Amino acid sequence: MISERDIVLEPVEQSNKDLLDNLWQFYELESSVWSETDIDASGRYASLEEFLGRLGAADAFEWGFIIRYQMNIVGFIIVADEFLNGVPIREFADIYILPKYRGLGIATAVTCMTLSKASHPWLLCVYRKDEIALKFWKNAFNRLQFKSISENNPPEVDEFYEFIINDTESIHLK
Repeated sequence: MISERDIVLEPVEQSNKDLLDNLWQFYELESSVWSETDIDASGRYASLEEFLGRLGAADAFEWGFIIRYQMNIVGFIIVADEFLNGVPIREFADIYILPKYRGLGIATAVTCMTLSKASHPWLLCVYRKDEIALKFWKNAFNRLQFKSISENNPPEVDEFYEFIINDTESIHLK
């Protein structure tokens, strides 16, 4: 079983931004099955160019982290500051683990390191068409200890399932 001690979350900065953009291509490739996204004329999926350009800015509202396991690059996470019903909330926006490292418990360890140990609420959005991610999160909700989990599915956001994790009554769902 993988321990959180075996995982390093390395912040993405200007010096390693190309690494995240390259990993993003794998994420987009696998997502294209259900998202129906196509590559562009250069043979690449959409880039994180805009996001990467904001790295290190004083008003940055998104952060990326390279996930390392035993010092190997195994994936990434992206988190962001969002608003839900006018209340600020941190969003666990994306997680991606390279296929070779899936099933080892890395995503679960990262979830424990971030979501389950946080004292603030998190927003988690899962594409409705992404059955693999939805299965992972539903299993995680059953296995891991969160203060609370509630589903918030406003009609204006019909492409996602939205979950509020660790809400301590600061977010009042409508």
